[in-house]
Amino acid sequence: MLSPSRWSLALASLCAGAGLATPAFAHSVCGDRIFPATLAIDDPGVNDELALPTITWLPKNSDGMQEFDASFSWTKTIFTNLGLSFSDGPTWLHPGGYGWDTLDTELKYNFFCIPAHEFMGSVGFDVTWGGTGTASQAGSPNMYSPVLDVGKGMGDLPTSLNLLRPLAITAEVSSTTPGQAEWGGNQFAATFNWGFTLQYSLPYYNSHVGEIDNDFVKHLIPITEFAFSTPTANAAPGSWGTTGTIQPGVVYLADSWQIAIEAVIPVNGLSGHGIGVVGELHFFFDDIFPNTLGKPIFPASLPMFTGAK
Repeated sequence: MLSPSRWSLALASLCAGAGLATPAFAHSVCGDRIFPATLAIDDPGVNDELALPTITWLPKNSDGMQEFDASFSWTKTIFTNLGLSFSDGPTWLHPGGYGWDTLDTELKYNFFCIPAHEFMGSVGFDVTWGGTGTASQAGSPNMYSPVLDVGKGMGDLPTSLNLLRPLAITAEVSSTTPGQAEWGGNQFAATFNWGFTLQYSLPYYNSHVGEIDNDFVKHLIPITEFAFSTPTANAAPGSWGTTGTIQPGVVYLADSWQIAIEAVIPVNGLSGHGIGVVGELHFFFDDIFPNTLGKPIFPASLPMFTGAK
């Protein structure tokens, strides 16, 4: 992920009204739709997976420093559709030096999938653990973020609109609240965060619209991600504006792994200067190790997640 702060949940009523049983899918699959792992926001699925490495280079970040990040993220399913992720990694800043980022965790539940409409969603709670980093990365309190992720494929459009059926949209909203408003003499703002992606799946096109002869091209998913954050309380002077990035790129999706690369374009001066780049190699453990690392710790779902009594 480009930023440790996550996106959040303003739609809790949607969760309360959703009584849909959800089978587990690798690659965040709902119906005929594969939602790839994305880089600026999260995808709507919960799977056993490892992102290693995620490499980000920014010529000038929001603090005016050149930044290089090398991070990882591992998600382990506990029950079917309920997983816990761990994200961390080092950062190099110029000027500013080297430091290990604060540990980020998220408990996430994929609470619905409607296969006929390629529509799925998950809720999560993310914590960035203040004081767990090193050197220049350690100076922040805990940050708490409820998260909602949804995805919708357009495969339910009529065949007369075949060229639009490979399209998909995912979205994420969150609010981030610091455990302490001040830490080390610095103010830490509460924020509202939101983002979305636009995807055109050539694997979907190849399977449902028309055959693609080129074996490399038929694995590609051109994508553009949009990620934004707006302070809602306790922002330092001069930092009250919305920040964000636009990230056009492409995903190569294989059976048990994917690789993605995107440009990182700041939307304004508060977000940084110059065009950066982010790339990620992602492994789907539920496909690679289906009987060991890739299966839930507890194979049976909790009754509260299945509707059983």
